[in-house]
Amino acid sequence: MAWTEDNIRILIAEDDPDDLFLFEELILEGVFDGEIKLDSVSTMEEIDQNLDESTYDLFFLDYRLGEWNGLDILKKIRVDGYTLPVVMLTGQGDQQIAVQAMKAGAIDYLVKSELNAESLSKTIRHSLNLTKEEQQRIQAEKSLKNQGQLLQGVSEAATRLLTVYDHESAIKESLRIVGKAGNMDRAYIFQDHPHPETGEGAFSVKHFWSRGNDEFLSGDLYDLSYVGMGWTDWLKDLAMGKSICHVVDSNEPGDQFFHSQGIKSCVLSPIKIDYIYWGFILFADNHSFRSWTSDEESILRTFSASIGGEIKRNRDDQAFRSIVEGTSAQTGNEFFQSLVRHLASALPAKCSMVSETLEGPEIKCRVIAGWDGEQFVRGHEYEVIETPYEDLIGGMISFYSDKIQEAFPNELFLKKIDAKGYAGVPFFNSSMKVMGHLVVFDRRPMLDKERTISILRVFAARAGAELERQRAEETIKNMAYHDSLTGLPNRILLIDRLTLALAHAQRVKKRLAVMFLDLDNFKFVNDTYGHGVGDLLLKQMSQNLKSSIREEDTVARLGGDEFILVLPELQDRENAVTLAEKLIQLGRKSMILEGKEIKSSFSIGISLYPDHGADYETLLKKADDALYASKRKGRDRYNFAE
Repeated sequence: MAWTEDNIRILIAEDDPDDLFLFEELILEGVFDGEIKLDSVSTMEEIDQNLDESTYDLFFLDYRLGEWNGLDILKKIRVDGYTLPVVMLTGQGDQQIAVQAMKAGAIDYLVKSELNAESLSKTIRHSLNLTKEEQQRIQAEKSLKNQGQLLQGVSEAATRLLTVYDHESAIKESLRIVGKAGNMDRAYIFQDHPHPETGEGAFSVKHFWSRGNDEFLSGDLYDLSYVGMGWTDWLKDLAMGKSICHVVDSNEPGDQFFHSQGIKSCVLSPIKIDYIYWGFILFADNHSFRSWTSDEESILRTFSASIGGEIKRNRDDQAFRSIVEGTSAQTGNEFFQSLVRHLASALPAKCSMVSETLEGPEIKCRVIAGWDGEQFVRGHEYEVIETPYEDLIGGMISFYSDKIQEAFPNELFLKKIDAKGYAGVPFFNSSMKVMGHLVVFDRRPMLDKERTISILRVFAARAGAELERQRAEETIKNMAYHDSLTGLPNRILLIDRLTLALAHAQRVKKRLAVMFLDLDNFKFVNDTYGHGVGDLLLKQMSQNLKSSIREEDTVARLGGDEFILVLPELQDRENAVTLAEKLIQLGRKSMILEGKEIKSSFSIGISLYPDHGADYETLLKKADDALYASKRKGRDRYNFAE
């Protein structure tokens, strides 16, 4: 079988011109596919010069070359570092010389007198094949050694990532370990992001290591465009999780960047977080046009995965910290708004929402605070049956990694925000009753269920505690400012509202009326039917009064059967007369309470601002006096202050 290399370059050391001519003719008579180039030398000086200036595939060395012995020449060139295969030539067959030549490192031994074209051709092919196999073996051993060192370095770097708490230090130390173990000159970690001006794909350096100078970073390595670099095809491969080996060629697009960094060969290894492309690590050799093996690529991808894990851990820590810091000093509505805003940013998610469960016959919830990606929303009420929230009101978590719209095709909000991923957890009060839920939505699939649910659970508990505190505070406040029986404002809240109404009336220069109401014969109802019926009468009258006045009016209970109405912004006295007559008719209507027909009526006293006074004490006193005047005149009537 003929040798198939494109060309073969042979050096012949022979000082006999006739032997040299014959030898060259025999070589050229051999059958080879490629071109054979022959160089000849006759002295040791010429051997040194040719080996120094040229590269040869095979060296034929005469055993006798002037004053030099072939064995000595062979030993010398090996000492000088030349590894090319050597075939020893001799004028006579001497077995001892043959053994010595092979021990000295010759690949074969030929007797000149026995040479012919066919045997010489076989020797050349055999020698080249043996050499090639030996070179492959040496290269394989070297590669295995390098891979072993690199693998050990990656293992050590992974340990540092786990044990060094400081994120920046852990990344820097791991790059240094792997860079030295892989005999590299530089390593860059680039993060993918939109270009700040064009919005197209770009990347910027986040971490950097250089052999001998860890701090120096040459050139502007920020906001580099994939398109501008000519790396669009590389971006596709990196996003698919493929690594890229590249030997720098000035004719290749994007090589200007490598030239600026002095890089001759490199590997680009992708970093993914939660299966999403985050960026890449560039491992560089600045001294050789290195061929990176597939095993080395695989080992470096493993290291990139470890770096991705460390970046994710740090990102999660920062996200958790940002939520805590953003909500720790907040209470009430400010807390809930801060929670949903920071939660959406930290997870990350398009929308987040905290809702409370409403009391009533229908299973409904109301949004306490929500973030839709652009603004806050609140107050929206929604039903939960046949929605992803249905499990939440039952106290269970709810998670859909993808295709949430297919699971709930009738949920319009999911369509509005084009949701794909969804996660939600309920929160409880101190009695372990479901109070509401905390949910997030995203337009991308949610891949890290454990992390997402863990964070939601932590802050759902905080939301539950805050909502319970808020409700307790509202209850206490309500008790302080409202009548416990009817729920109407009490004297404290009445005076506060009356004071504000008077200030407003002074500004807009309009009248204000104060009506003092008293139920006629209320003591008779209590004595005849019992206090239970009396309480029912007061509660029913309270509701009747509330339904008879405007939204801006106030009805309060002072105690017993006494009520106060504050009516701001009256045009004239007749407005008060109209309402008073309406209330007199209302009070005359009988009621059925616990199966008994109860009849009653109102006695009303009315004072006006500014006609009867300019402060609340005067107006209340004048209205009270007018009320007693109504009673003296026979009850079931109204009377204006003097």
